[in-house]
Amino acid sequence: MPESLIVVFSLAGGLGMFLYGMHMMSEGLTSVAGDKMRNVLASLTKNVVEGTLVGALFTAIIQSSNATTVLVVGFVNAELMNLYQAAGIIMGANIGTTMTGLLMTIKLSTIAPLIVFIGVVMFQFCKKQSVKNVGLVILGFGILFVGLSTMSSSMEALKDTPIVVDTLTSLTNPILAVLIGCLVTAVLQSASAMVGILIVLASTGLISVEMCFYLTLGCNIGCTFSAILASLTGTRNAKRAAMFHLLINIIGTIVMGTLLALFMPLMLKFIGSLSALPGTQVAYSNTIFKIFQVLICMPFYKLIVNLTGKILPAKEEVDEPEFKMLYIPQGTTPINTTTAFPQAVREVVRMSDLARDTLNLSVNALLDVDESKFDSINHNEEYIDYMNRTINDFLIKLNTLPIPEHDAKLLGPMFHVLADIERIGDHSMQIAKKTSVCKEKNYHFSDEHRQSIQELLTMVNSELEMSMEMFEKRNITHLKQILALEKMIDEKESDLQKKYLSDMKRRITGPREGMVYSDIFASLERNGDHCTNIAFSILNSDSAEIEKLVEDGVDLNEFLV
Repeated sequence: MPESLIVVFSLAGGLGMFLYGMHMMSEGLTSVAGDKMRNVLASLTKNVVEGTLVGALFTAIIQSSNATTVLVVGFVNAELMNLYQAAGIIMGANIGTTMTGLLMTIKLSTIAPLIVFIGVVMFQFCKKQSVKNVGLVILGFGILFVGLSTMSSSMEALKDTPIVVDTLTSLTNPILAVLIGCLVTAVLQSASAMVGILIVLASTGLISVEMCFYLTLGCNIGCTFSAILASLTGTRNAKRAAMFHLLINIIGTIVMGTLLALFMPLMLKFIGSLSALPGTQVAYSNTIFKIFQVLICMPFYKLIVNLTGKILPAKEEVDEPEFKMLYIPQGTTPINTTTAFPQAVREVVRMSDLARDTLNLSVNALLDVDESKFDSINHNEEYIDYMNRTINDFLIKLNTLPIPEHDAKLLGPMFHVLADIERIGDHSMQIAKKTSVCKEKNYHFSDEHRQSIQELLTMVNSELEMSMEMFEKRNITHLKQILALEKMIDEKESDLQKKYLSDMKRRITGPREGMVYSDIFASLERNGDHCTNIAFSILNSDSAEIEKLVEDGVDLNEFLV
């Protein structure tokens, strides 16, 4: 085999290990602490400076600005974050991603195999999943540096290949260098990988530090493509978040590129004073450029966010499908494992709102003996069934992916919540069907009956609202209120059933008419049971909250799923 081909294979293998190592690190960190980092991102963004710092730290930890920006696009799509909050994190991601390049300047090649060995031992032989995930992070870190060492060795061999040397040294056009940096980064979908290649190229003398400056500026634009792709099937605001990322990087590249063209000797002198090593100079300049670009854009971030609204204005929805999901990705759209669970939660909340509306429509249609509401009720029921199937399919797919441990534990309860909401819709349909019976038999509700049913409905509505708040926010604030409501609903239903029997004995109510009333009371009571199940979905049998309720004498056997 020709020596040149061996070198190419070695270079490709090194790059492959580098990219895979980064992927493993990101995947492992997502599993270890993805939910905690996600919560930090979603909460610590009160102002743009705070958001920038959080974004920089988050990206430095997970070693991927692509992952951070795609995550933020997912947050905006799920309405967990607004565009102004997202702006700070996106700017911070541009700074945090330079940490990978700085780490590459540390000579870890000699101990990289040992790091790989430690990671393999932890991942392969430790039984605890959290330790295995940490091992995955360490393994990825080691593989990254093994790949970097392999690339360096291959580049050294290429120094003796005239065609390669001539091609690389002939790159003198700054605009062409920016375009090449943009294109290669878009293909690799990793600015860190491109910077790593440039560090190796500069270290071996195959390319000048000046051209590396412009190539790293091109990385700024190329690294935005992942977020753009992730936003294509998202909401308008998700697209605007991706557009913001693109705009600030284009602005930063233009300003920084102009300054380099005017003051290149001063820049080289300054970078040279920090380090004499060309590879280290590339890593340092990458960090300096990104910080400078953020400082340029930060005072004008609101204007840039508003500009995204001009570029992507709100549009009238035309030819929209009858049923659709707003937050979870559909079709072949890739799933972001860090944002997937909160996106699914948002859809479940939507489904719950639809079920509650259907319940109220059904009861009001029955009380008014009004069949005109049937079209809306049937439409809602079909929509609920569609959402139930689609979310279930999404959760099944999610169960096969490396999602954060905390999210993985909640997948099972989520299936139960979906089933309970779907059953609320079914009971609502059963209530609605009684309307036709009442109209056919000329049954009418007395003021006393109407008041009793409305009182029971109000209790169920309150319980559903509090249960969904517990489910969405993952806290037990309303747990005792829900238990009290559940008891009141049971007692109310029992009292109404007794009254119905008494009315029949006194011939105030006919037997068949009374059966309609009885079925309504029973359906509303069963809906209350489903609301309680939803509230208890966030608890497990060994939680402190459960222990406290048991101490208080509450029988939980019928609630725990």
